Formats: sequence, C-alpha cells, structure tokens
Amino acid sequence: MKKILWGLLLSLAILASFSIPAKAQNPEGDLRITTSSLPINLKVIPGTSISAQIKIKNDGIGEENIKVSLMKFKADEATGTPMLAEREQGDDFFDWVNFSENNFPLPVNEWKTVTATFNVPKTASFGYYYAIVFSRAEENVTRGERQTVITGGTATLVLLEAVVPDAKREVEVTGFSADKKIYEFLPATFTVKLRNTGNVHIAPRGNIFINSGDEKDIAILEINPNKGSILPNSPREFSEKWKDGFPYYDVKQIDDKIVLDDAGKYVQELKWNFGEMSKLRWGKHTAKLLLYYDDGTRDIPIESEISFWVVPWRLIFGFLGILFLLFFAGRLSTKIKFPKKN
Repeated sequence: MKKILWGLLLSLAILASFSIPAKAQNPEGDLRITTSSLPINLKVIPGTSISAQIKIKNDGIGEENIKVSLMKFKADEATGTPMLAEREQGDDFFDWVNFSENNFPLPVNEWKTVTATFNVPKTASFGYYYAIVFSRAEENVTRGERQTVITGGTATLVLLEAVVPDAKREVEVTGFSADKKIYEFLPATFTVKLRNTGNVHIAPRGNIFINSGDEKDIAILEINPNKGSILPNSPREFSEKWKDGFPYYDVKQIDDKIVLDDAGKYVQELKWNFGEMSKLRWGKHTAKLLLYYDDGTRDIPIESEISFWVVPWRLIFGFLGILFLLFFAGRLSTKIKFPKKN
C-alpha cells in the first residue's frame, strides 16, 4: 500500500477531522493555508446524497493557485495513528465525491468555501474515510515504488457513515495505567487504551476521577474532549496528566525557551507555589475510569480502576529531621543547669 509522507508531519488527533497547515519551501515562499475548525462527521442513508462545506484561507504572502484532491486514511494497526494513502483497486467510494471547484485562485488573507458532495449508492454500508487535500496546483508529486511524497498542503479528514440496520458499535478497554506506581511529586500521567471492536467509527468520552482515602473526586480529568473517533477494528490511546499538586514537576524554561538536556529531553524542575500548600499530595490514591459510548440505542459505560501512591519522601525526611532536632535541643536544655542568682 502506498503511504503518504508529508513535508510537515501530520500530527493528527486520530480520527478527529481537522486540518494541519503545512509548508512547502520554494522560491515563491512557504505555502501557508488553513481550513476552518472541524471535525466533519457525516451520516447518510444509502441511496441519497449529503454535502459538507470546508473553508480554506490563504495565510501566505502571495496569491495561490489551489487544487483539491482526494485520498483515504486508516488507523495504524498498532498505534491508531492516521495513515493517509492513495486510491487502490476496489476503492469505488472515491467515485462518490464531487467538489464545487477542483482548482481555484486564493488571494492573500481571504477565505474560500469548497463544497464536497457525497453521492452514496444504495449498496453502501458502514464507514468510509476520506482525506480532502488542498495543495498548490503546480506542486510536484514524487512517486516511488511504495509511497507518494507531497511537499506541502493541508488535509481535512471526513468520516462518512452509511447508516444500515446491522451496524455494530462496541468499544473495549485494553489498558488503563499510570506511568508510575509511586510518585514523589506530581504530575501523574494516565494512559487509556481502547479498541473499537465494531464495524463503524465511534467516539467514546468520559473522565478519570482521582480519590484519596475519604476524599472523593479531588481531581477530574476529561478523556477525549475533542470527540476523536476510533475506526472499526482499530486501537486508540489517550493520555492525561494530573499535576494539581504542591510542589509539582514542570518543564524548565529560561527566557520562555524550553531547556533540553544532552540527550535532547526536557529538563524537569520543581515548582513551589506556597499559596497551593493545601494541595500537598501524599498516601494511596485511586484513579477510576468511567467512559461512555453510544451503541445506537443507549449510552454504554466502560469502567476501570487503578491505584498508585504519592510519597513526598524529601519533605517527610525533612520534617522528621526538624522534629529530631527540636527533640534533641529540648533534651539538651534539660541537662544544662544554670546557676541561681543571689
């Protein structure tokens, strides 16, 4: 299968439809185009049509001649990362799509609306996943044996569901974990691994509730707030950080620039906000995962739970050291006898 490599990495939130501006280095300047905020999720009855409008803006330094093209995407089987690809044999769903314009001039700092119309046949069922690409009309495309390289452009993902009675919506939790079992200080990073075992895309949402002893819901973390979808028979991974503590580790910055170590990793430093001393975290904590997804008739809950410890050992030893010094000073003072004054 031919994979699409972009000149600018497409860091797409998997299966949530949105656009990524990319840059193409050439004498005319970088290609700088953005599209309106999406996602585009469409549902259509087979045998009918549906349209979607996409707005595109030229943020460059000169007028651009833009072309519109169509690709497809799927999720990587291991990570769920979106992978764009060209049309292959049997991809008849490409023929369902028409654009109001396939090529147009785009002046600087102006918006243009392009309408994509999907003429879905009666034989369609379940999900179809498109990538609508805006790029320079004169861009060169280099084709190799296994892949195509596009040097600049913007991709907008469209998830189209042909609604049929036997659609299956089902999600399972394949993993819920924290990056450590014991923390000295926050943050704690939680990872939720899900898999869509149904035959249409689905967008689960929910929260992680943090509890400590009798203290309930001391923190609530939202999972998938952007309603990113998971493709059929594909994984998806979500990560959320809990750093609402005192003190907590954060990325070190000098003059608003992130500091890296010799290995190129972020340097972490403790942040001491003494106005937040009440947020000193210690002891055993539990993280309860509660997600929901729509199976077509009702919301189905997904639950999981893990535990972890926060042990601020430096603060504990420091406090014990102070107590020991106070105790020792008290014992010493009782042994010292001062002469009585006449």
